[in-house]
Amino acid sequence: MASDSERGEAGVKSVQLAFDVLEAIAAAEGEVGVSELALALGTTKGTVFRHLQTLVDRGYCQQNTATSRYKLGLRAHILGRSAMGQLNLLSACDIPARELREELGETVVISGGVGPNLVVLSTILGKSPLEIGVRAGSELVLHATAQGKVTLAFGSAQIVQAFDRRKLDILTEHTISSRDALARELDRVRERGYAVAPNEDTLGINALAAPVLDEAGMAIGSIAIVGSIQYIKAEPDQVQIDAVLRAAIKASWNLGYKGSIIPLRRPA
Repeated sequence: MASDSERGEAGVKSVQLAFDVLEAIAAAEGEVGVSELALALGTTKGTVFRHLQTLVDRGYCQQNTATSRYKLGLRAHILGRSAMGQLNLLSACDIPARELREELGETVVISGGVGPNLVVLSTILGKSPLEIGVRAGSELVLHATAQGKVTLAFGSAQIVQAFDRRKLDILTEHTISSRDALARELDRVRERGYAVAPNEDTLGINALAAPVLDEAGMAIGSIAIVGSIQYIKAEPDQVQIDAVLRAAIKASWNLGYKGSIIPLRRPA
């Protein structure tokens, strides 16, 4: 009987082979067959076929029923567009984010959407000896973070619809836990053009975030300062607000947005 470590190692190798199959299909000119993939990857046709069936079922590959050959599926293309959008967002935010960090000295966080989730794409640590950073790749709770609130307030209808099916998890005693209260909060975010979340995700921590808009004026991400509630108060000072809004609009211009300010009262 195989040990847990042996089963775990086999599982990792299986995942690696699935990625190898996907990458081989992506690299091929046109459609590719099972035999070609098996030969290229140095494995059996049966093993490749099993992985292909899983990839087809998940929408990452597509089989031509007339030729029985394979090509990338819709979900692979969506994933690629999402990755490209994140790269564009990071590039657009790079200089404004660094300027914001130099101006305020606080940690700056750039966030963007990955499918229905909001994740941290990049963090620039502040100048404080007490480092408050958010690791790249961390998923952000939409209703309990400043970044999530601006995403709900200024983002696409698809994001809002997906969020409406989720439970409002309570993370601290300050977390917004009712839909009505959240709707009022999002109205306030739209009126101001920015969001805060004092003690809502983590006690003692606050963030001040503004949306980064694409050419169509749709929020595809956010730029925020994150720090101790001592330095980023529940009602931030105007210097901090102006600096974050300025950084967000600069990043938005880099993405082709033509407006001069965040569009207040934009419908959710």
